[in-house]
Amino acid sequence: MLIKNGRIHDGKGKIFKSDLRINEGIITEIAECLTPADGEECVDAAGLEILPGFIQTLSFWGINGSSTEIRPSSDDNDELSDPITPHLDVRYAFNGRAATIQQLGAFGLTTVGVTPTDNNLFGGTMAVFEVDGVNPYKMCLKPYAGMKASVCKKLKDSYGKRGVAPQTKMWIFSQLSEQLRLAAEYKTADQPSDGKEESKKEEGPGKPRDMKLEALRRVLSGELPLFVSIDNEQDALHVLEIVKPYRSEPYALKLIFCNGFGIGADASWLIEENIPLVIRSASMTMDDIAMELDLRGVASLAEKGLTVALSGVDSSFQIREDVLWLGISMMKQLKDESRVLPMMTSIPAKLLGVDDKTGSIEAGKRADIVLWSANPLETYEAQIITTYMGGKAIYRKGDELRCM
Repeated sequence: MLIKNGRIHDGKGKIFKSDLRINEGIITEIAECLTPADGEECVDAAGLEILPGFIQTLSFWGINGSSTEIRPSSDDNDELSDPITPHLDVRYAFNGRAATIQQLGAFGLTTVGVTPTDNNLFGGTMAVFEVDGVNPYKMCLKPYAGMKASVCKKLKDSYGKRGVAPQTKMWIFSQLSEQLRLAAEYKTADQPSDGKEESKKEEGPGKPRDMKLEALRRVLSGELPLFVSIDNEQDALHVLEIVKPYRSEPYALKLIFCNGFGIGADASWLIEENIPLVIRSASMTMDDIAMELDLRGVASLAEKGLTVALSGVDSSFQIREDVLWLGISMMKQLKDESRVLPMMTSIPAKLLGVDDKTGSIEAGKRADIVLWSANPLETYEAQIITTYMGGKAIYRKGDELRCM
C-alpha cells in the first residue's frame, strides 16, 4: 500500500508532508513523491492528517466485554483471594473478542496496555495487545510488559470490608517493603544463599520455588518495570522511599507512577528522580480521589522535563475516546502538539517496551496509523477517515458502531 500526500505527525514532535509505503503491515519507506509500484494499492491522503494510533497505557479492554459478549463482566483480572499475586499473568484474562467488539479503532486506538486491577498490592504482570482480533496470543505485542502494583484506597476497600488485611496504609507499605526485601534475599535451589555451592549440595536440595518472589526478582532486575497506582503525592513519596535501595546496583528497579492524582507543580522531585507519570482521568463523576488530578500542575512539570503518558480511564465500560479527551485537555494547558501527541503515542510505547514496534510513524515500525480529516488535538470537527492496525484497515468512516 502507498499512502500519498498526507501531513504526517510522527508522534515524536515532528510534522511534515510525505508519502508512506507499507509492506506486510510494516512502514518500509517515508519520502515525498513516491511512485506506486505495479499492483500496489494507492490511497490519496491529500488534505488529511496522519497520526500514529493512540496507545492506552493502562486499560481493562479485553477483560470485561459488553453486556452481550460471550463472557460479560468477567473481572478475570481481579484476583481477590490474596492481595499479593505478582506471579499472575494478565494474558490469561484477555479475551480477543471482548476487545474487538468495542471497535477501539473507531476512536483512534490501535494498542492497549492491559493490566490487573488496582485492588491488590501486587496484581500480576501486564501485557500489550492490538485492539482487533480473536486469538489473544496473536494479538499480544508484548507479554510481561510490566508488574502492576497498587497502594490505593481501593486495596483497603477490597479487603478491609471483609475484615481481613489490608485494612490500613501501615499494612500496605510495610508489605511493599517486606515483599521486596524477601525478593532481594530469595535464592533458588541451584543458587545457594551462602555462596558455598559444594556444602549446600551436601545438605540436600534448596528451598522450594516461590513463584511470587521469582516474579518480584524480575522487578528488582529491571526486566519488569514496576507500575504503581497511587492516590496522592504522599503515597508516591512512601513508595519512592521503600524502593530506593533497589534503584541502583546491584539492582535496577524501574519505577513508574500511575494515576497522578494529587501531583502538583511543586513535585519536581519526580523529575530529579527520573520517574515517569501515567495520567488517568476520573472513571466516575463522583470519583473524589480522581478529582484531585491537577492537569495544570502536571503540564508545568512536563514543561520542565517530566515524562508523562496520558492513559484515560482504565475501565472498559467508560468512553472509548477518553485518551483523546485527556489529550485535548492537556493541549489546552501546553498549547504544543509536539509535547502532547507523544504523551498518547511514543511515550506510552516506550514505557510499555513496544517502542521498537509502534508508537511513532517511522520506517521499520508497524503501520499503526490513523487518517484524520483534521488535527484532533486542535479541533472537535476532526473525524477519523481510516484506522490502520498493522497495515490492516480496522475502521473506515461510515462503519457502523456496534457496541458501547
